[in-house]
Parts: sequence; C-alpha cells; structure tokens
Amino acid sequence: MPHIIVEYNSAIERAANISDLTDKLHSCAVAHDALPIGGIRTRAYAADNAKVGDGAPENGFIYITLRLGEGRSAEVKKDIGDQLFGVLESFTQQIFTADIPLSLGLEIQDIEKEWTWKKNNIHRIIKDKKNGQ
Repeated sequence: MPHIIVEYNSAIERAANISDLTDKLHSCAVAHDALPIGGIRTRAYAADNAKVGDGAPENGFIYITLRLGEGRSAEVKKDIGDQLFGVLESFTQQIFTADIPLSLGLEIQDIEKEWTWKKNNIHRIIKDKKNGQ
C-alpha cells in the first residue's frame, strides 16, 4: 500500500510540470523491491489556497507524503525516502539554480493494518500479465 501524495502550490505550476514529477516518482517506487507494484498509487494535488514563508506569490513548495503499510524496517523506509527525495531534488534542480524560492519536504507515515480497509485485484492482474496469462 505505498501511496505517494504530492502537494504543491501555484508557484510550482508556473515553474515545473508536476505530471513529469509524478511519473518520475511512480517509476522510482515501481523499481524499489520493497514496494508491491500493485499497491503503488501516485497522485498530486494543487493547494489552491496556500501561503509559503512571507506569503509572496513566487514562493513555492512541494511536499510529499509517502504512506506505507506497517512492517518495513527503518533501513528500508530510509532507503525509499532517500530515493524518492533524490528524484524530487533532481526534478527541482533548475528551480533552485534559477533562485526561485522553493521549499521541499517528504514524510513517511506508517498505516496500521488494523485501521485500513482494502479490496484490490490489481496485484493478481499484474502477476498474471507478467506470467503471460
């Protein structure tokens, strides 16, 4: 159940293509052995009413929340976080180089099994495709 949730404000929409970022983050997650492909969800939301720092309209932010099913070790979570944050840093390198005000963040949250309800046939379908069925 890895869910990658990207929040950003309008200043970023003017500086970067968020769809490209979600593609890159999703690809990174799919490539990680500790994340089941059938459970990966990547989505981005514009924060239409947001203020950053002193409230100047050019101040941007991108904040990623990664929600994971419980049970992964601290080392695995750190590796996943480092890889995803590396994608984010690479994606925003030109924004930083251009001195556009920008704040980045990434947080990992564990989801307790007892408090989540799911139904999913995607895992089976992906496995069947992989096995040529």
